[in-house]
Amino acid sequence: MTSPERYGRALPTLITLIVVGVMLMTFDVRSEGAGVMGVLRRGTQTLMAPLQKAASYAVSPVVNLLDSVTDVATLREENAALKRLVQDLTAEINASRDAQVRLDELEAIYGMTPTGVDIGRTVANVIGRVGATTDEALIIDKGTNHGIAVGQPVVDAQNYVVGSVASVTSSSATVIPILSSRQGMTVLVGQAEGTLLPQTGSDLMRLEIFGAREAVLRGSTVLTSSGSLRFPSGWLVGEVTEDVQPTVDVVTVPVRPFSTPATLRMVVVLAWPPDPITASTPPTTTTTTIPEDSSSTTLPEDTISTTTGGGG
Repeated sequence: MTSPERYGRALPTLITLIVVGVMLMTFDVRSEGAGVMGVLRRGTQTLMAPLQKAASYAVSPVVNLLDSVTDVATLREENAALKRLVQDLTAEINASRDAQVRLDELEAIYGMTPTGVDIGRTVANVIGRVGATTDEALIIDKGTNHGIAVGQPVVDAQNYVVGSVASVTSSSATVIPILSSRQGMTVLVGQAEGTLLPQTGSDLMRLEIFGAREAVLRGSTVLTSSGSLRFPSGWLVGEVTEDVQPTVDVVTVPVRPFSTPATLRMVVVLAWPPDPITASTPPTTTTTTIPEDSSSTTLPEDTISTTTGGGG
């Protein structure tokens, strides 16, 4: 146990320390010219500084994280805006390219030089397709209102034969490509004339030449013949894909058409024959009626009349 005498000696020491501390504070306040509140404020700041630093260490990562999240959201919005801008620019570039392609096609079309007689041409856009790739029909945006008629041949901007008009309305028409047509066409390869026929399910056509005496070489150009009733002569059809030697009376040659209907966007309809209405109309007979009361007949100047008189 602690004795009373020990408490008695510690109490005067404690009182002495308190008095000395108050005196020192008083002296410090007077020497600095500040009030008690200022001294307390500085003391409080001294005590709170470590706590503020600790709070800063604890709060700063959270604040930085929030700032980072905000920055990420802003970057995402900017990226989305840039993507939209890139898409718009890409669409404009594609539209410009498409317009340039169409311009090139139109320049090629109007620069055509048909063989033989001057043939009327109607430029049309391909607005639809019907059927499979190797057996399809093209729908164009021109019809009878634009002078289109059934049977007229159709070519593309490179002068390649595409097919012919199979049906027509007032504002549209259906074009059957030569690959899909059931009719053959008369063509020339070199000096040999033959019949070009489609092959079901194939992108090649079959050229049959009767009485061939010379080999047909790969790469030879196939043209429409003057013997064709469906196409004007001299238009490009396709090329021979392999060498063929004549061994029998009929030579069969594979031909790849130049035109690709699946990729066409514009075609040209040829007004062939040049005047189909007049060509299909039979000539008319003119009948001259002579009045009954006519007593004389006038003969042409180149008519010779012979009169026979009686004997006398």
